[in-house]
Amino acid sequence: MNAKIKLLIIGITMQPAGTEKSFLSFASCLDYDKYDVTLLLAKKEGLFLSMIPAQIRVIEMEDYADMFTLHGGNAMHVIWNSMVKKNPAVLFDILPFAAKIALHIGNRADLTMGMWCRLERRFPDLKEEFDIAVAYWGDKTMFYMLDHVRAKKKIAWLHFDYTKPMRNDALYAPAFAACDYTVTVSRPIEASLKAHFPALADKIVCMENINDPRLIWDLALRGETFPDLHFKGKRILTVGRIAEQKGYDMAVKVLARLRKEGYDVRWYIIGSGEREQEEALKLAAIDYNVADLLILLGNTTNPYTYMRDCDIYAQPSRHEGKPIAVEEAKILYKPILATEYLSAREQLGDGSLGEICPISVDGIYEGLKKLLDNPFLCECYSDRLTAVRTGNTEEMRIFEALTDGNA
Repeated sequence: MNAKIKLLIIGITMQPAGTEKSFLSFASCLDYDKYDVTLLLAKKEGLFLSMIPAQIRVIEMEDYADMFTLHGGNAMHVIWNSMVKKNPAVLFDILPFAAKIALHIGNRADLTMGMWCRLERRFPDLKEEFDIAVAYWGDKTMFYMLDHVRAKKKIAWLHFDYTKPMRNDALYAPAFAACDYTVTVSRPIEASLKAHFPALADKIVCMENINDPRLIWDLALRGETFPDLHFKGKRILTVGRIAEQKGYDMAVKVLARLRKEGYDVRWYIIGSGEREQEEALKLAAIDYNVADLLILLGNTTNPYTYMRDCDIYAQPSRHEGKPIAVEEAKILYKPILATEYLSAREQLGDGSLGEICPISVDGIYEGLKKLLDNPFLCECYSDRLTAVRTGNTEEMRIFEALTDGNA
């Protein structure tokens, strides 16, 4: 009997978010007779932790876990507490980047990632060796994998559109080149990445996020739903972390216009974010006099009961890879409004399966108004979705080809 393939998947936490949800679907379809799977998390925490299949060994990074949560807003605080206090020499690594950030020279996000990559070289190596390593949580896990993991084959996983916002090619191109494959989650993102890095086109592969309609419908038929059962108006729902990318600030302005026009609506958000982001969203809702219409439901392991009972699923994002929540709303036959991020037309059949609008307050307002004013259009979208095949567990064949060397 052949030995199992030692597979390492590198993540950050199991907080409820799109990548984590994507991983759980992926993990549910792995062949555990073929793969001996280890999940390395920066922090062994999060609401989804208990949902990891029992066959997966879960381990935690030895040090510097907080560095994987670093972003432009908290960078200096996290670096100081995680690294500088332990080793003051780290200051020599960060000073060139910190000075440019302080003087507003260059792109803050690029500088922050460049600084992270410089510091990441100080992280300890993973002692164990693997046949396959997969940086499933995106760029930070990719850089960590390349520098600190020993594996015969290394695969990076991109859940985002590389061009929005544009990343630093000088940083990313060598990393993509060092990986055996870079997996994207949609055809438009695959095409965009290949066009941007033509020399690496043979290493770029598309494998869509796994969706299992049976599991989603099973969860949708049990569990809690909206708490305000007395409300008789239209419920708009979005599932996703609270961040600038997701466009919730635009949703606040749209709600204010809909209220002024006399529409009886509430917009619900399932997800959480950095405290500053959540507070800014709440203050914006107060400023625009829609605090009673924007309902923050927090995190849940089962958003599908809410999705089942909403009237419209909305994805008001500024940019996306291929949001899983939109695929899940399709499985539940919901009328969908999505802004025109790169994969929106692929997801919604060029507009035949849902409303696609410009990425703006005006665009979202007009798109929602169209759906609210046309119940028949909503029914048409829902009816069309019942005829669309939405499950795609066969995508796992692509991963098996990558790990077998037959891609």
